[in-house]
Amino acid sequence: MSKKGKGKSDPGADGFTDRELQDTHGSERKVREGLFLPFFLFLIACAWFAWGSISLFVDANGFSLNPERQLTEAEIEAQKIRAQEMQTEILFKNSCGACHQANGAGIPGSFPPLDGSDWLDNGQRVISLTLVGMSGPVEVMGQQYNSLMPKIAETYNLKDEDIVSVVNYVRRSWSNASKEYAEVTLEDVAAARKALEERPDPAAPWTAEDVLKQYPFGAAD
Repeated sequence: MSKKGKGKSDPGADGFTDRELQDTHGSERKVREGLFLPFFLFLIACAWFAWGSISLFVDANGFSLNPERQLTEAEIEAQKIRAQEMQTEILFKNSCGACHQANGAGIPGSFPPLDGSDWLDNGQRVISLTLVGMSGPVEVMGQQYNSLMPKIAETYNLKDEDIVSVVNYVRRSWSNASKEYAEVTLEDVAAARKALEERPDPAAPWTAEDVLKQYPFGAAD
């Protein structure tokens, strides 16, 4: 008895004919090909969004990914102010931060705070203390301290411009900002130096009593 050959339309062991299998694989291939273009466009859109976000962030911080873009005068001035503020903050931390702390809170029982201190009400007093320091007992915000304040300007080789920057930084930082102190100037530094020269010992550290005789609380700068 002869065996007949299986036709392409005859079902196989899996129950599908060759034609059905070909049609099924062909449909799957078309689906995959149809999904490729939307997925590719989605990737392009994500890349474009990421680039735009970076550009906005960088431009907002004073920089530009476009080398042809020219900064406005206002942007240039804002950059200069930010750079100067950062330099002054670093200068303060390096010269005063060890004792008075970066946040101006001082160290309880050891070094008085600058944040909220009534000793800041006279700019020339602060300048003079920066120049020759202070020794002996002192009361700050109702608390007693008795430590040596070094000659900050001499110890850290501060120029007069640096003294102006640091004093103004302290008087406008933290809660001191609400008091709206007038900014000190180079003229104030010169006046403080001249007043020191009139003392019996111009280089001697101030005592709390003596400096308040020269610059009493509530007196104008």
